[in-house]
Amino acid sequence: MFRWICKTIFHLIGWRVEGHYPSDIKRKVLIVAPHTSSWDVPLGLLVKVWLDMDLQFYVKEEMFKGILGPVLRAFSAVPLDRSGNTNFVQSVVRDIRQSDSRTILITPEGTRRKVDKFRTGFYHIADGAGVPIVPISFDAGRKVVKFHELIYTHGDAEREIPQIEQIFRGIQGLKAEYSMDKKIAENV
Repeated sequence: MFRWICKTIFHLIGWRVEGHYPSDIKRKVLIVAPHTSSWDVPLGLLVKVWLDMDLQFYVKEEMFKGILGPVLRAFSAVPLDRSGNTNFVQSVVRDIRQSDSRTILITPEGTRRKVDKFRTGFYHIADGAGVPIVPISFDAGRKVVKFHELIYTHGDAEREIPQIEQIFRGIQGLKAEYSMDKKIAENV
C-alpha cells in the first residue's frame, strides 16, 4: 500500500521515471545528480519506496539528532562523520566486498551548491569494490528521474570521471542556478 501511495504522489506532482532500475544486480553504487535542493531527498525517497529499492544512503550525522534520526534510519540512511579523515571510501569498499547484496547511493557533487565537477569518492568506491555505477539524473526541467546505462570502471579516474559527468550536462536541478551546466545556471 505504501509503495502505491509513493507512486501516486510521485505522479501527482508531475514526475515520471525513464529507464530501468537494475534490481537484479545486487551490489552497485548509485549516483544521483544534480543534487541542488533539500527537496531532492523526499523526491528520491518516493522513488526508492515505489520501486522497492534496497539501498543505503549517507547523510551528515548532524541530521540524525532529534525526531529526524529515526525517520532517516527507517529509510536506510547512514550517518556520515564529516569531521576529519575517516577512511570513508575504504570503509564502504570493505562493506560492499563483504556483502552479497549492498547498494549505496551517493550524490557525487557532495553538496547542494553549484559545482563544476564531481567529487571522486563514488568512483573509487565502485572501482575498489569492483561494482558498477548506476547514474540517475533528477531532471527538474523535464520532471524526469532517469536511470542511465550501467558504467563499469577501469581504474582510470582521470579519464572516466569527466565522461560520467558528461551524462549530467544539460540536466536542470530543482534549483537551476546550481546545475552543473553553465548554460542552464546562467539562464535563471
